[in-house]
Amino acid sequence: MARLKLNKNFCTGCRTCEYACSLAHGGAYNPEHSRIRLYRTGCLQIEARYCVQCSRPRCVGACPRGAIHKQDEKVTIDPELCDGCGICQGICNRIMLDRATEKAVMCDGCGACVPACPERALALS
Repeated sequence: MARLKLNKNFCTGCRTCEYACSLAHGGAYNPEHSRIRLYRTGCLQIEARYCVQCSRPRCVGACPRGAIHKQDEKVTIDPELCDGCGICQGICNRIMLDRATEKAVMCDGCGACVPACPERALALS
């Protein structure tokens, strides 16, 4: 299972990865659909939030609707079962809320953001 990795030394916070992700998953250049989010945490400091595919994800057991599953080393959210309650986000801040659908989403390791990064700060490994 490929996992997204960010080299913070190269990331400038341009948010191009958010736009690429939103296009791949939401069909539009709108960061509100993105499964990766960048936050400025200080002068020249960027924090990226995206699912890192934990070996023992607490979010799976936390979902009261059973919408989050781990199968074949990959954690996914079933949008048909998710009601957007936000409990999973309380457990893990790497789960995003798609503001258009009001449902939880997470990075699935598709890699759409990797070639979009002008600084080559992202990689799948």
